[in-house]
Amino acid sequence: PAGVQHIVLGMGINLRPAAYPPELADRAGSIESELGRQVDPGAVLAQVLTALNLVLDELWTAGAPPVVARWLALSPSVYDTPIAWDGGEGVTAGLAEDGALLARSADGLHRIIAGEVRWK
Repeated sequence: PAGVQHIVLGMGINLRPAAYPPELADRAGSIESELGRQVDPGAVLAQVLTALNLVLDELWTAGAPPVVARWLALSPSVYDTPIAWDGGEGVTAGLAEDGALLARSADGLHRIIAGEVRWK
């Protein structure tokens, strides 16, 4: 997109089952637990990087609207789902055109662009 020079992206992928801290135990999982079998970490990394590269190519060529539209179509929890975030709680209210998560609370509409979001 015009004007964007850098993107900082952070994510974690739990490959193997683990003893999660009590505050995460009810919502954390792993790929191997979900699949019921071992996975090759290199193959997972390759697939994630390939998918990320495709999305970045689309962002650079078509801009954010097609990516945001696909995200909305594939994410049923992006509307009216109870969440808590750093500094508040409310329900999801879609995505902004630039991809920010929107949340509605008693205080109004919030744009969440960074931090931890917890589905309640």
